Amino acid sequence: MKLKKIMAALMVSATIIQGFSISAYGAQTASSAKISSITWQDPENAVLIWDSEPNFSYNIYRSDTKDGSYTMIGSSSSGSYRDNTAYYPNVYYYKIQPVSSNGTTGTMSDAVMSGTNPQKLSKVTVLMYHNFISDEDIKNGVVFEEYSLKPADFEADLQYFRNNGYTTITSADLINYINGQKPLPAKAIIISIDDGTLGVYENAWPLLKRYRAKADFNVIGENIDSAWQTIYDGGTRDGESAPYCQWNEIVKMCESGEINICSHTYGLHHYNRDGRKGTALMEGEDINSFINMIKEDYSLAVSCINGWTNIMPKTMAYPYSRRSSESDKAILENTGYEILMAGDGARPTSSNYFVDGASPDGYWRLINRPCRMEGHPASEYINNADAKDSQNGVNTVENTLLLTNEECTEIAKFYSPFEDVSGEAWYSGAVYYGYVNSLFPGATLTNFFPDSVVSRSAAAATLYQIAGEPNVADAKTFDDVQLNNPSINAVSWATDNNIIPPDESNLFNPDEPITRAELALALYQYSTLKGIDIKPVGAYKAFSDESSISSNALQAVRWAVERGIFSGDDNGKFLPNGELTKAQLAVILQNFIQKTAE
Repeated sequence: MKLKKIMAALMVSATIIQGFSISAYGAQTASSAKISSITWQDPENAVLIWDSEPNFSYNIYRSDTKDGSYTMIGSSSSGSYRDNTAYYPNVYYYKIQPVSSNGTTGTMSDAVMSGTNPQKLSKVTVLMYHNFISDEDIKNGVVFEEYSLKPADFEADLQYFRNNGYTTITSADLINYINGQKPLPAKAIIISIDDGTLGVYENAWPLLKRYRAKADFNVIGENIDSAWQTIYDGGTRDGESAPYCQWNEIVKMCESGEINICSHTYGLHHYNRDGRKGTALMEGEDINSFINMIKEDYSLAVSCINGWTNIMPKTMAYPYSRRSSESDKAILENTGYEILMAGDGARPTSSNYFVDGASPDGYWRLINRPCRMEGHPASEYINNADAKDSQNGVNTVENTLLLTNEECTEIAKFYSPFEDVSGEAWYSGAVYYGYVNSLFPGATLTNFFPDSVVSRSAAAATLYQIAGEPNVADAKTFDDVQLNNPSINAVSWATDNNIIPPDESNLFNPDEPITRAELALALYQYSTLKGIDIKPVGAYKAFSDESSISSNALQAVRWAVERGIFSGDDNGKFLPNGELTKAQLAVILQNFIQKTAE
């Protein structure tokens, strides 16, 4: 009898766990939920984020006023929802309501206004490329069109990316970010190459390797098959106006790591085949017929790409950028494609913005990418994109100086900009910070040389770079620094402003290592020049070797230590005459910029 009473009590009671109740039979009934943030991703998309629970879906409601009538606009089974019917700067209020697996609805959440607790946005700029044609190719009959580039022009783009702190990623990296497996770097850019022409293998790939860059290669499957068959049958591509790669060449590029193989469809890259333009729906076409057609093409694309490279294509580039919201939905829901590359105008922003922390199904998988045309360098597109997006009231130009050490360290684990800087190195985050902010003039394409000693001229050049390379009207020369010295302007600027003064013999000693005390003094003098606060900020504990610090540098050393720019060793010594490695300089510069900005 006692057992029956206990069972009866369990059947009519429930235990409340994390805002949800669990019945005696294990079925959940919804209680409540809370919206944590609503972020404007762009002027036409607001992203809601909340803590979700397993086996629950959430109805999303919206109103124009906090206490007005709320209309259900959608639902989500995850912890985020993208409202693509919102328009900035309109103000909206949102509520969510949990729904359990048995259909029981919970308490409606409190209203939260759009723009509340906005999350950080990650930006990815994508540029569409096509063929890369050399003068020798043109002599051999390859046709140079307005979408084509000379290898030298592509190299200029790659050099611009390196000089300005951009990191090339692939759409595979973007998918990993969406799935929460890795971060995105600041100034992320995707080089998205369409079609599959031979110029990528012969002219672009060697440059990608030289510049440690990566790219998506969106191939037209049937054209690659045709090129391979031609060679297999003993033919040649010589004299063709637009020769294509064959599969074994694509395999080599994929194995190297610079190329991420993607689909440009197998056989739909036709402008008007039986009335269809690329993958666009035809007027009046039944959606189920379209889905069957796209599934068949996807199957063919997978069979050749995966068969040759053992890679499943996750990205599809729209032929001719012909698309619609209906085709987007049909392709993403009925194939294994997770990213759709479109053309300029696919999004309301020029670059592509993503709300950090959204659930995988809360991300917009459609990508905007302008086409890189001959005569218009990559810098033009990037500058135009930043100018356009910074005016929409939502997106702003990235301020990479504000990146924290934690963010830089995490990014560097996956995107270290130099071959000789491991993502696990204690200084990797500082080196990445220096790279993305272009703090190291003259850095090579592949190596940082973290253990090399910093010279006086290199220190002058770095501070000159941080200062924005101000104009030097009449460069000052020294017996050991002449006008033909590449650091002449930096040296002249540094000496004119008493940042790194010459010695008693009026020699600059450009190749001599700069000491720790000299760099502390240089940063102190630079701060004075720029009006940065140099007042003491805390208690100063004297170093055991303080007597070794010159009187003219002592105040600067104390300031640098108080500010957290420098620190001593484990034995309580400052080591004022010690030399600095480039790795140490990277850490000091990151400390200097971040600490003096506080």
